[in-house]
Amino acid sequence: MVKSLYSGVSGLTVHQTRMDVIGNNIANVNSDGFKASKVTFRDIYYQGYRSATAGRATAAGNNPSQVGYGVQVGSIDKDMSQSGGRSTKFAFDMMLEGDGFFMTMTFDNLNLNSDKNPSVTRYTRLGKFGVDSYGNVVASNNVFVVGSRNTLDGLTALGDDSKNSMNDVEYVDRNEDGKITAGDITYRNVINLDELMQQAYNVYTDEFGYAYGYDWEAIIAGRETANPDRGELALDAFAGVKYDIAKLEADGYTYTPANGDTPASITKGGTAVTDLETLEKYVDIQETLKALNAATSATDARAAGAQYRYFVDVTGNKIKNDDGTYPTYSGGGGEGGGGAGGDADAVTNIYDNFFNNGVVKTGDDLKAAKTAAGDAGALIGELKFQDADSLQIGADGLIMVGYADKVKYLARIDLAVFENPDGLSEDGQTQFAESAASGEAHLKRAQVDPGVTTTSIVSGKVEMSNVNLADEFSDMIITQRGFQANARIITTSDSMLEELVNLKR
Repeated sequence: MVKSLYSGVSGLTVHQTRMDVIGNNIANVNSDGFKASKVTFRDIYYQGYRSATAGRATAAGNNPSQVGYGVQVGSIDKDMSQSGGRSTKFAFDMMLEGDGFFMTMTFDNLNLNSDKNPSVTRYTRLGKFGVDSYGNVVASNNVFVVGSRNTLDGLTALGDDSKNSMNDVEYVDRNEDGKITAGDITYRNVINLDELMQQAYNVYTDEFGYAYGYDWEAIIAGRETANPDRGELALDAFAGVKYDIAKLEADGYTYTPANGDTPASITKGGTAVTDLETLEKYVDIQETLKALNAATSATDARAAGAQYRYFVDVTGNKIKNDDGTYPTYSGGGGEGGGGAGGDADAVTNIYDNFFNNGVVKTGDDLKAAKTAAGDAGALIGELKFQDADSLQIGADGLIMVGYADKVKYLARIDLAVFENPDGLSEDGQTQFAESAASGEAHLKRAQVDPGVTTTSIVSGKVEMSNVNLADEFSDMIITQRGFQANARIITTSDSMLEELVNLKR
């Protein structure tokens, strides 16, 4: 009878655990992206009273006789099945129709290193996203959403296809472990739409509040001849151009770093690659911009990033004078002031006058130049993502915007798949963490890569909880009765023990 008491206690314990799980499921019936769990029971171990014997010609065999010692929790399994969607009408609310998970991440020491790896990476089916005040795409629990940024060559959409589709922008095995997994995510996978908007339309803001663009052709490949009638200088390639070396080498190119004023070189099969369209695909825009913006010397065209700038209007195009020529911004004379009729008639923009002979000009020259820029229609103020005329998030996760009659891709929301998604560990806030049972997270592009070729990202909807109340209430009734029955085991065993004690009377 003592065994039955312990069996009853074990039954009470596991049924309480089952009730805890049911209670959590019901509590989260309206938690978007929540995945329900189920408890299974398993017997524990047995005491043998008689061993099994085989039958013989002279004696019959017998089956084993055993008494069990109760029940234990066998497993608590997650139901990872997809549930229905709830319409929200917000573009950055996204629902996955098919397999895969959205990825989120947090970082230590933000902005210090573009290759900084995340301190925490998590996975979720809840695509409740938005854009914060800094322009980052973030989840509702204030973490970054993982995605890919486009290259210089893939920013402009031509008809139904971009010049270089975001589908061509792939992850690179940055940690060189032979796999494309979450270990290859770095800070460059943060999607900052303000930054990407400026890069896509080549519109930046200088320290004086005016918008400018970069002459990327001159920066990457150099320009051999000047175009005085267009107000363009002949410029050498910028020695500070940064390339995505891992991607270059993955595609079979050889990279030789810059040496002094000599730009980096890229070769394939021993032949130098000079084709601008090819080079553009591998330019690390963020790191190159850092180098350009940090360049303050004008003693060498390769060192002065400002010399590659030109003022732009609200459409991102170079501004022109009334006669169709580009402004020279001569600055009103003086040493290097570039008076009318001089070499300044051929300069690209105001910055050549600021950096003549390495001396930054101020005072009347600066005022005259800013006045000329304003009169010519230069855009004042910073271009933001909110300035876009249209926004569309495709089923493949591409974020596409329209501005000044130009449609461009900014970034792509990327996904993770697991060998065993049921093995993910719950981490709260409808997020999951990688575990030994789940295997590593493999980075994928929706509708492109194996595992998510049939997965669609639906904008304006979020996935609801997959809790089935009918099942939960049925399980709750069964659990309640099981708890009552196990309690009855204890009370009945106690009553029998009481009778045994009373035999002495």
